[in-house]
Amino acid sequence: MTTIPDVPQRHIANSTLRRLDDNVIRTANPEQNRHLTDEYGTLKNIRAVDHGWETALKQVFPHPSDEKSAVVPDMGIGKEALEAAMEGATPRGRKAMKQVLCTVQHVLGVEYCPMLPDVAAVLLNCMPESYAYATIREMIDCPGTYLNLSRIDHYAWCKAFSDILKRFYPQTFSDMESIGATSPDGLDPICKRFFVGLLQRKHVLRVMDMYTIEGTKLIFRVGLALISLYKKTMKNMAIKDSTSWWNQIREFTHSPNFHFNTVLRRAYNLHGSNLRRRIRFPRRRIIQRMVKLNEPWAEDHAPREVYVAPPKPLGFVENNKIPLKLAQNAAVRAHLAQWLPIHLRSTKLDVIFSTDCHGRSLGSFYEECRAAKHTVTLVEVLDTGDVIGMYASQKWRVNNQIYGDGECFLFTMAGDTPKCYKWDPNDYSLEENEKDEALMEEFMIGRRNYLAMGGGADGTCGLRLNEDLTRAESATVPCFSNEPLAGRNLTEFDVGLVEVYRFVREVDGKGIDGGDSDRVWNFPG
Repeated sequence: MTTIPDVPQRHIANSTLRRLDDNVIRTANPEQNRHLTDEYGTLKNIRAVDHGWETALKQVFPHPSDEKSAVVPDMGIGKEALEAAMEGATPRGRKAMKQVLCTVQHVLGVEYCPMLPDVAAVLLNCMPESYAYATIREMIDCPGTYLNLSRIDHYAWCKAFSDILKRFYPQTFSDMESIGATSPDGLDPICKRFFVGLLQRKHVLRVMDMYTIEGTKLIFRVGLALISLYKKTMKNMAIKDSTSWWNQIREFTHSPNFHFNTVLRRAYNLHGSNLRRRIRFPRRRIIQRMVKLNEPWAEDHAPREVYVAPPKPLGFVENNKIPLKLAQNAAVRAHLAQWLPIHLRSTKLDVIFSTDCHGRSLGSFYEECRAAKHTVTLVEVLDTGDVIGMYASQKWRVNNQIYGDGECFLFTMAGDTPKCYKWDPNDYSLEENEKDEALMEEFMIGRRNYLAMGGGADGTCGLRLNEDLTRAESATVPCFSNEPLAGRNLTEFDVGLVEVYRFVREVDGKGIDGGDSDRVWNFPG
């Protein structure tokens, strides 16, 4: 069983993290000079590694509430196996696991990697989060050597293990195949769990030490060695399923008579029951070729499950001039990321108007928002403290005409189930009331004495703010088929804080709407 204790201090674990990191860096970058890779785990490089980690962590968790509300990705192994990987961890260890896996998912773009949770847990036993993340990043940048990043790769890799097992021990393969222990799911203790459920903790750490040098080939070696050592004993047992098979292996490996060095001698020297025969283990390139040839098989047998990760909360730009308040809560930004158009889900929020800084004036509202085409307006309901708002797809401006389009929407963060109300022309039958046809496209309304989104036949609005931004109203309108945003019994209410946000790119922090300074060509006229 692997546990994640408090992350060790750097001066305690420096020799271990240097060895593991150097091994991975050297394997992942064979073209680099030896002295360059040897420097990676030294104190000289600690600042660079820590800075990279802090930058990535800030990108994923811009506010403490983001980390608190984040869900640890299971990387394809399921919630139960993920919990098993973190079993026995201290609160600090669980926090480290969450930080590393969430950062790998959102910064490196990894959604499926079944061996990663246990690999991360083992690494966090002997190094701080920054070096664990750096090591995993290098593993991911070396495809085919350490980790499988797709279901097809995982199934093809498991098939390659079964093929080698069949070649070395055909009778044992036949026995295991009959109980389902050679299928990708049957090989989970080796190919998903990194031997965590089979070996003692101290032996798992030794496997990790060798794994950083050899990569997945080491998994093949140790896995076959374990099977070969106990294949005769297992054959005499009436084992009927793969779970019982691996449980029996676990009993052997946790017994007082077990010696891990015996496994290593078998893994690196002799294969097969005939000690006079030395079988050459396939080289890494041969294994990679076998995995490649098994991809068509994997495509036919891998389940067609589509994993849709929940959208990451929108980040935000820290603005010293205009403090951000209503969007600090990660839950608000997470729901906005879910509701916004796809092209805005990988952006950051940048506050451009706040009644705390610009005063309660509709004129100031229009002035500060004049250059932003896409904006989110957050409104605090003073009576309840809830946050409601609207997304505008065009610039807010004074205009006698109705403007905006079907991308506009209203939303409320009140209660336990925040709701979004989007435009759907199919919800309204024009045949029933043709004279109200125009109401279905009454999106944005900008006047000198009020602004609103959505209009009703009786003069009500989906959300309306008065000219001094102190009072608001919200009612059901045909355009959005919404409930009153502040509650059924609160159609008119006092307004607290009002904030407006534009969207900026994560890469360079520039507004997505651009401007004259962003144009490549400036033609006259």
